[in-house]
Amino acid sequence: MLKAIFGSEIKGKLLLFIYSNGESYPTEMARAFKFYLNAVQNQLLNMESNGILYSKLKGKVRLFGLDPRYPFKKELELLLAKILEFIPDDEKNKHYVRRLRPRQTGKPL
Repeated sequence: MLKAIFGSEIKGKLLLFIYSNGESYPTEMARAFKFYLNAVQNQLLNMESNGILYSKLKGKVRLFGLDPRYPFKKELELLLAKILEFIPDDEKNKHYVRRLRPRQTGKPL
């Protein structure tokens, strides 16, 4: 479904991840979906150059988020929210919900 809408499944998953988490960095997104880091960075830079995303440095880390000046931001957010409704809960919790506290020491993965 994401490939048909966004032209690339990676691009769709990255947009959903950024939408659900606010801001994120490429390594976190690559780990979440087991994508190659280079592919993630290329997609993010492409979307940034097209005005969909913005990036900022926080220390040595480059964070990406939805650009508030993007003319179709509200429509894009509505579309992403609708797509998230159709994603199964187990996949949603695995990929699109960030852990709020660290894992207990010694707890198996």
